[in-house]
Amino acid sequence: MKIEQDIKVKKLSDRVSVATSFANDKTSIKSLVILPVIEKWKLWGLALWIVLWTICGLLIISSYKIAQNSNQKIFIIVFAFFWIYYEWKMIQVFFWRKKGKEKLWIKDNKMFIEEFNGLKKKTQVFNLHDINRIEPTDFNDKSFSDFISLSFWSKGKPRIKINVLGKEHYFGYQLTDKEVSDILKEFKQFKS
Repeated sequence: MKIEQDIKVKKLSDRVSVATSFANDKTSIKSLVILPVIEKWKLWGLALWIVLWTICGLLIISSYKIAQNSNQKIFIIVFAFFWIYYEWKMIQVFFWRKKGKEKLWIKDNKMFIEEFNGLKKKTQVFNLHDINRIEPTDFNDKSFSDFISLSFWSKGKPRIKINVLGKEHYFGYQLTDKEVSDILKEFKQFKS
């Protein structure tokens, strides 16, 4: 049995699109897709940074065997933890930038939020009637951490929060104020 669908797609920005599909059986699926900011030259720069960081870290860690005293060995061990942490963070950001995306869709009175970071998928499911509110997160242009969250080498800060039965859930990394506003308008239409 083949179900024909009529799909209407609306682009809110270069990164954000909204689609509504209607099947012959009168069911509809409303979906929102958010892609990460991708600038090819910055992605290549990030890849080069990861390669150089890897080489430098391995060279320093390999010097553990020839360390002259215990202070040098302790320094190399502490450095190794710092190095591994930032190595893993930058690899995650690279895959997020290269293949990541966020999806939000509503089907059968349920809302699904999916985050794919290029390596793994995480999906959360909520009943629509359990959602108390959806609103923008606090974002301060003068805050150092919020300013840094806009950088290319960071996955960023989610800009939208959804309160479900008193618990906050976040999505919409590195969205602009206009994108946040447009998504909130679309969500109001989703719920109706």
